[in-house]
Amino acid sequence: MQAADGALGAQPTQVTDRRTAQREDTRARLFTETVEEFKRCGFAGTEISAITQRVGLTRGAFYVHFAGKDEVLRELLLIEEHRIAAAALVVSEQSGSVEDVFAAVVKAVLAAERRLGRRLVRDLCAGQFRPEVAQSQDVADHPVGLMLVGVLVKRVPEVDAVDLAMTFLTGMFGLLAIEDAPLAARRRRLDLLVRITSKGR
Repeated sequence: MQAADGALGAQPTQVTDRRTAQREDTRARLFTETVEEFKRCGFAGTEISAITQRVGLTRGAFYVHFAGKDEVLRELLLIEEHRIAAAALVVSEQSGSVEDVFAAVVKAVLAAERRLGRRLVRDLCAGQFRPEVAQSQDVADHPVGLMLVGVLVKRVPEVDAVDLAMTFLTGMFGLLAIEDAPLAARRRRLDLLVRITSKGR
């Protein structure tokens, strides 16, 4: 009888775990398909109905997991920033200069552009300048910004680390958001930003 009671007692937990796993799987599928749609159509051209049709769900199911496509874009930016910050931190830990660390951020961003596509990276960067985002921006909102502040505080304690990090990020996001020149030209301008920001400290 005790064994039977124990088995019955475990059932609600198993059901909850299964439902949680299903929710997480559905959310992950929606996230992945939304990112693919961003790549195909750009942020502005992405339609929620096209995403849910591909995944085989209703529009309502999308909004159970996300407030809208803006939330997916913000989550993707956060994921990419963590990746970029980790790559640049490796350079910092290898005793790279401040300029080397800024350059490592640019290198990682251009790697993201190759992986995600130019259109999507431009949309990610442009999203930082929408009024509702820009008005509340803080370095703490950006893993890359936090990483840069940590590096700058250690390497050049005499500068305002937050101001310098935000100046660099604003310049980089701005160039990538509006610049539609060939890769070589964008790289030159980003390299110039790195040199100016490093020397201007």
